[in-house]
Amino acid sequence: MKFLKIFGIVILVLIVLIAILGFIAPKDYQVERTVLIHAPQAMVFNHLKYWRNWQAWSPWAQQDSSMQVTIEGTDGEVGSKYQWIGDPDITGKGEMTNTGLQAGKEIAYHLHFMEPWESESDGYVRLKKSESGAVEAAWGFQGEMPFPFNIFMLFSSMDEMIGPDFEKGLALLKEIIENEKAAIEKFDIQTGIFPAKNYASIRNEVPFSEMQTFFQNSYAQIQQGIQIKRLRVTGAPAGLYYSWDMQNMKSDLAAAFPIRGNLKTDEIQMIHIPAQTAYRIDYYGEYEGLYHAHLALNYYLNESGLKMKMPCVEEYITGPTTELDPSKWLTKIYYFAE
Repeated sequence: MKFLKIFGIVILVLIVLIAILGFIAPKDYQVERTVLIHAPQAMVFNHLKYWRNWQAWSPWAQQDSSMQVTIEGTDGEVGSKYQWIGDPDITGKGEMTNTGLQAGKEIAYHLHFMEPWESESDGYVRLKKSESGAVEAAWGFQGEMPFPFNIFMLFSSMDEMIGPDFEKGLALLKEIIENEKAAIEKFDIQTGIFPAKNYASIRNEVPFSEMQTFFQNSYAQIQQGIQIKRLRVTGAPAGLYYSWDMQNMKSDLAAAFPIRGNLKTDEIQMIHIPAQTAYRIDYYGEYEGLYHAHLALNYYLNESGLKMKMPCVEEYITGPTTELDPSKWLTKIYYFAE
């Protein structure tokens, strides 16, 4: 009986102690780290806006090679979700939901951890110009630790636990963006008049993985039609791009030859692009490097306050069928503005 009495007193003392510690322990937490990025603010925001870019600079993705990510909703818009599942001891399972965008300035998100424990908080990445002219990116999150788990905050710091990971992530983001900036700065963008052209084309929505096959088959089919009708080709083969869907890895595009005359079949249609001002890059090299040339044109139009008009045009002046040296492959890229 005496043992039970002592045991009851001990339990009561523990309950009172937990209550006191829970009362005095902080419930709210906030973690924030910053980095200076030497690049246009629009370029930095473009990386933050799309969940698909986060994997490349996530410090946790670097630590967990088993981590699998899916994106739900329209990437780059409020309501879209970044969902992950990985090693329970490293990344666990959770999701981030885009809860707000301020163009060029901020992305806000709600963070929900599901495994190995349940927790929720609100995060953000905010951008502003620093006194040096660089972009200051502040990555942070804040939340509330419920009783009695807030007691652990007396013995450990959320800032010390999470802050170093934020620092690693921001360092990766800085490296990626500044390397991208250096890659696009080498391109010379020329402005001129794109002459009116009539294209015999085959247009379709094509997965990125099937684009090479699509172009090969489509060009062969168009050339056969040109030969049968004895039409004159007036320029280099081209690709006309109406959309570039990175989330679903596909593009709405047309393989095309500029011709004099008219060529229509069940597969082939005529596309007319009128004479207009064009912004052009002459790109030399393998096709994998076209990405940065397109980025350069995108940012040029954005910084000039111009809205892009589709399609954009790639003209394949020289390529693997006419030139053995890939460094001499010439692709002319044309962007148009409304």
